[in-house]
Amino acid sequence: MERLFLIGGSGFIGKNIVENLYRDYDIVVFDRFIDKEYFEQYTMVEKYEINLIEDSIDKNIEPPDYIINLASIVTADRDLGLFDDMISTNLKILMNLYKRFKDCKTLKLFIQFGTSEEYGSVPSPYKEDMRECPDSPYALVKQLTVNTALMLYRNYSFPTMVVRPGNLFGKYQNKQKFIPYVISSLKDNKELNVTLCKQKRDFIYVKDFVICISKILENYDKVKGEILNVSSGESISLKEIIETLKTELGSCSKINYGAIPYRENETMNLECSVEKLEKLTSMHINFDVKNRLKELARQ
Repeated sequence: MERLFLIGGSGFIGKNIVENLYRDYDIVVFDRFIDKEYFEQYTMVEKYEINLIEDSIDKNIEPPDYIINLASIVTADRDLGLFDDMISTNLKILMNLYKRFKDCKTLKLFIQFGTSEEYGSVPSPYKEDMRECPDSPYALVKQLTVNTALMLYRNYSFPTMVVRPGNLFGKYQNKQKFIPYVISSLKDNKELNVTLCKQKRDFIYVKDFVICISKILENYDKVKGEILNVSSGESISLKEIIETLKTELGSCSKINYGAIPYRENETMNLECSVEKLEKLTSMHINFDVKNRLKELARQ
């Protein structure tokens, strides 16, 4: 069985990859914190607690066929004071992984995670060959890391590609994120103070996202050196999400639209083109976000 290393694999995306791909790959998880309670149900998964900013993965561990780098500081905060920590985390981990695996003979593909927020305020739908215009420290640091990863491919033949996810949602997500927060509040019939919620986002259910990742791994030789948007290819307003969930749950919550102002430089329509993903993986993207929202609400 081929070996898949998940860097930062004890978080939201990593847990969903483990849950859906553990039968197909020999998965090894590296993270600063391992959720031991979660991994009790996946005893076949190797787990290592490690600080990859400072330490290197033991060379005695059997080498991987694939590496997915999920390690990142994720924040919507636009405080410029965050730059140092984010650069330290994102760029140093990438470079430490490169130094450790640059001579690995078994490595077929290294997946570096970017973000659709790198596109910023340019008109959507976003295509991978567009010039990015990041509006936040998080997006700018992600772009720096993405460009570094692609430089390693071009100059040193390190088998890198970049995934730019849409707005992910699903099982194991932080309860403070938009969709888990809305579902929890609606279930408890709590009052919600939100923006006007006219902004639209390209959401993708995490299970569907993992399906795409699996197809990318299968087509590793076609995607090396590429950036791929991985999302539903359609945008939906936050208000439509709230109203869909409210109806599904039969909630009595009062929704105070406009109680919170939009963020500065708020992007009002974020939609990703998935044509390149479809072409390189031979997939047909037709994910039903509304039904996935309803499925999650019933859990």
